[in-house]
Amino acid sequence: MPSPQVRIGSRAPASGSSTRLAASLAGLKVHFMGAGGIGMSALMELARARGAEVSGCDGCAGGQVPHLRAQGLPVAVGHDPSHAEACDVLVYSPAVPDDHPELLRARALGKPVHPRMSMLGRVARSGRVIGVTGSHGKTTITWMIAHLLLHSGRDPDVLVGGVVASLGSNVRVGKPDAAGLRELVLEVDESDNRLHEIRPSLPVVSNIDNDHLEHYGGLRALEAAITTYLASAGEGARRDEAAALIGCGDDPRVRAALEMAVLQSGLPMFDYGFEAERTVRGENVRSEGMRVRFDARGPFGTWRGIELPMPGAHNALNALAALSVGWRLGLGEDAVRAALACCERVGRRFEVKGEVAGVRVVDDYGHHPAELAVTLRAARDTSAGRVAVLFQPHRYTRTQALLDEFARVLAEGGAEAVLLLPVYAASEAPIAGADHASLAARLRARGHACAEALDGLDAAVERLAAWARPGDTVLVQGAGDVTEAAPLLLERLRR
Repeated sequence: MPSPQVRIGSRAPASGSSTRLAASLAGLKVHFMGAGGIGMSALMELARARGAEVSGCDGCAGGQVPHLRAQGLPVAVGHDPSHAEACDVLVYSPAVPDDHPELLRARALGKPVHPRMSMLGRVARSGRVIGVTGSHGKTTITWMIAHLLLHSGRDPDVLVGGVVASLGSNVRVGKPDAAGLRELVLEVDESDNRLHEIRPSLPVVSNIDNDHLEHYGGLRALEAAITTYLASAGEGARRDEAAALIGCGDDPRVRAALEMAVLQSGLPMFDYGFEAERTVRGENVRSEGMRVRFDARGPFGTWRGIELPMPGAHNALNALAALSVGWRLGLGEDAVRAALACCERVGRRFEVKGEVAGVRVVDDYGHHPAELAVTLRAARDTSAGRVAVLFQPHRYTRTQALLDEFARVLAEGGAEAVLLLPVYAASEAPIAGADHASLAARLRARGHACAEALDGLDAAVERLAAWARPGDTVLVQGAGDVTEAAPLLLERLRR
């Protein structure tokens, strides 16, 4: 069956067309608090591309601040209420408390104040928006979709939740077509319960899991928010013939959300996965070292031997999502096959940082038990020897809620050694019993013989350097500053 041919802009545009949106941002002075964050920095670049005069500030000179400055964007180190006086609109990250002096000053002056997702929704009002959300895997899927389009000669705007080497950052500014319409491939963060700000014409949902529930109150509320997000594509259908709902049907929660959103929006649904009932399904998944191959079967027929230069069945599942989008947008087998075969990994997604004395060091951002499980499996499947994991829990609330699940995954994940660093607080106050020592105790209670809580990176690096031998893999895991352990360990192994 040939791939569908779909057009954008062939129907009457919905409210918020590209022309009105550009006019609404052109000349506006927009200030971004927390500009060094991976999401805010990308939004700052996109806002400038839409005509805004941008500025930013951050508490430190790290993160994406050097990149922004290299692009000519002004970013101050440190916060000051005076920043609010020189802008027309102030945008803040979820990490900024509601009583921050800059926010209070902006409100006192009557300036519009928006959370990051609100401004992102404003930037994403025009053209075709391909919005990827879900509890896990959304960064990789977003980049796979963007790579498919770029490799096929298209020119989308791209916003990914991690650094991509070929982009030099996590954002790419494309160009509109002859009609002034854009394609935007966007990672949509579900963490702060603001999914309603984004109305994509092609929403993609990877999975729904028990994370960030403190912002929702429970899984049912998260499921309802995902359903609303999917159904909002009905608005995009008024201007985009490609509009459709895409999600992983192997996840029962996603499947239920898709089915409900179909009824609400009237749009077609393309569910993907490994189960026989899926519209687009993967078959014959086989790992070959640091690569994975699979066959894809769907309305297009059967595409055999699709290859990815990254390990794990979970990445084959991610590729099925990207493949579904590519096919919906008219890309054929040859284009999809060629693009996936050379798709690079996003930084800190099972990123091999180096190998010294036969010891491989891998850095991964995953910080939820489900993410930890798949990276441990990939490490186990691709390691010639033993596996050690250095894990840093992220946030006390998550550690408290998922302590037993973390213990189970780490105990059963196949790592011969598990070293634990103190919780990366991310501005949260400590919670008794939700710390790395408590997690280590749960692991030992489950029978893991080598589970140890350490107080800092230096001690962990020394312990790992003494433990490792040729053929082993060390997995540096977590969303906090544990990533700094990877280069330190490689340097220590060189001595």
